[in-house]
Amino acid sequence: MAGLGRGLDSLIAQGTEDEGASGQREIAITQIRPNPMQPRKVFESSHLEDLRNSIENHGVLQPICVRKVEGGFEIISGERRWRAARLAGLRTMPVVVRDQVSNSEMMELALVENLQRQDLDPIEKAQGFAEMVESLGLTQEQVAAKVGLKRSTVTNHLRLLELDQEVQEALVSGLITMGHARALLAVPGDSKEAKKALATIVRDELSVRQTERMVKGGAPAPAASKPVTASEVQGRDKPEAWVQDLERRMRERLGLRVELNVRKGYKGHIQLHFGGRDELEALVERLAPKDTI
Repeated sequence: MAGLGRGLDSLIAQGTEDEGASGQREIAITQIRPNPMQPRKVFESSHLEDLRNSIENHGVLQPICVRKVEGGFEIISGERRWRAARLAGLRTMPVVVRDQVSNSEMMELALVENLQRQDLDPIEKAQGFAEMVESLGLTQEQVAAKVGLKRSTVTNHLRLLELDQEVQEALVSGLITMGHARALLAVPGDSKEAKKALATIVRDELSVRQTERMVKGGAPAPAASKPVTASEVQGRDKPEAWVQDLERRMRERLGLRVELNVRKGYKGHIQLHFGGRDELEALVERLAPKDTI
């Protein structure tokens, strides 16, 4: 298979050659079924609603890619568009049909498509990388080449899967950054010590550097008087629902913890929390790509 950057495009391009000048056909949505090897199990309902609204107003602008199977078609790429089209009540949608796509290629394309998305949290990315290593037999270097990232980025994400489940959930929810999570990998002892350290980070609002100093000190992190939960932290000064929604959308887009402080008159500031050079470089590249400076 080609590398990530060319995988989906080349597949659709091949379909265009097979299907004539238009390169696509309309088929009934009921004939299409999702990729059974799709690694993404949860599709954000708000994102599907946004896409549904777009489809209702403008139609499906880009065909999805499918392969022919017994009794219908399986999605190779574009499952979100298919789900949103169903929500919009469409009976048919444009597709490009590819007949010679193996199961291993299906899995690789599905993983690659997901990992190209900007709204994946660090744990979802880590799980995707792990799936490519375990199911496709790729090395970390090969995974990095296919997804267009540094090998160190892939390695750092994979290590997150070694964290206690509670720490992983704190990272996903935005209570801590990837920098905090990486620091917690060095906590000595069992998962209880990591949980104590997590409670201290959240309770005392420690920076990544403070967390690293705490962990390197070797002393067990002092236990909080009671476990600190996401709802308790968010409830200290709970912003309005629309502010929380904006924070969530920005967090999913940037992959970082975001704090949006809005005062009277809609004035305020935004805080972006990054946990290391990799995260900072990725943020700068996303906000101000080199070719635009």
